[in-house]
Amino acid sequence: MPDRGHHRRCSPGVAALGGGAVHADASVNPWATGTVTQHLGGRRIVARTHAPLGRCLPYRRAAGEGPEATGGAEAVSSLGWSVVLGNRGLGDVILALALVRALGHASEHEGELRYRGPRPRLMQRCRLPMSTSRSNSPHIVHSGHNEELTFHAHPEKPQAWLDVLDGEHVEAHSALPMRYYLAAEQTLGVRLPADHAPLPGFTSAERERPFHVVFVSATSWPTRKDYGADGFALVTQVLTDQIAAPWSFTLITSRDAEPIQRPDLDILTGPNAVDCLDVFASAEVVIGNDTGLTHLAALTERSDGTGPQVIGLYGRHAHTKWTTGADRHHAIATPFSQMLAAADRCPVRDRLDDTLWSASADLTGIPAERIAEFATQVMGWR
Repeated sequence: MPDRGHHRRCSPGVAALGGGAVHADASVNPWATGTVTQHLGGRRIVARTHAPLGRCLPYRRAAGEGPEATGGAEAVSSLGWSVVLGNRGLGDVILALALVRALGHASEHEGELRYRGPRPRLMQRCRLPMSTSRSNSPHIVHSGHNEELTFHAHPEKPQAWLDVLDGEHVEAHSALPMRYYLAAEQTLGVRLPADHAPLPGFTSAERERPFHVVFVSATSWPTRKDYGADGFALVTQVLTDQIAAPWSFTLITSRDAEPIQRPDLDILTGPNAVDCLDVFASAEVVIGNDTGLTHLAALTERSDGTGPQVIGLYGRHAHTKWTTGADRHHAIATPFSQMLAAADRCPVRDRLDDTLWSASADLTGIPAERIAEFATQVMGWR
């Protein structure tokens, strides 16, 4: 990166202009984040020098400290609460369940919650005990009290938090569910029990099938956020060429996707999210676009408590934010996704047009070989 101090000598690739200004050679990227990168799931503990941008928690959470008392926990316990999960996509809704979990932990709520919204069947499979009813209104979860305090989940608002561990390390709480959870913790003024990944699971009675791989091509924006059927087919080719095994592959596409004829793939067009739970549970690994169904796969739990390994592909959103934060939820990220993660920026909130960054934000530019290699590493197939 060019020297931004007071030296008169230019760094390589930098030409001096009048008045002391410098102009970088177009062939040099001063904000280089490298090529496509792979990231294992779970907690993110990093050296301070490598921490992403974020605010430091005003208390040493990892050391057992809690936030300043506000009386919020007592209020939600006595009055009850509701959480408006919004009316946006599946991913926004299920990641916001961390706010429901936080309020439940703070109020020590015992008994059944009440869900009202467009996805009652899905919520019946959630580990949180809930009665459900269908409504066209936004997704709302109530604690069941007559009076209640209302909380709203807006995914653009919660920020990343850094927790100081010692003189050299911090824990970066960048995943959206933990952002919600920590924001609630400070509002309620009480230390909550979850250390990371506070989301509840979604149950399935299906069993894992060895060497079953599920691809998620469904997305709300096919031209910008889809690795594509052809790309996933290349991944199957790499896997079958490198490893002799009884492979089976399933591809989940959007309801309005163009018809696909591929004998090597079992194609499911626009399945309901509830049905996808059983498909995910039958897989050893799920590889998918950064979309709600991929997040749901990372929350899918079989009856023995296990679930599939999940690899999300990130092009135009931060791979550290749009994730469940679970240990088995991994990521492959483009350079643009890495920049967003380091700076804690959001293309929606900050009105960033990812096309300006050209190939560095192109999801289809991730080599199929890298995806297959990472899946092999995660699964230990060699």
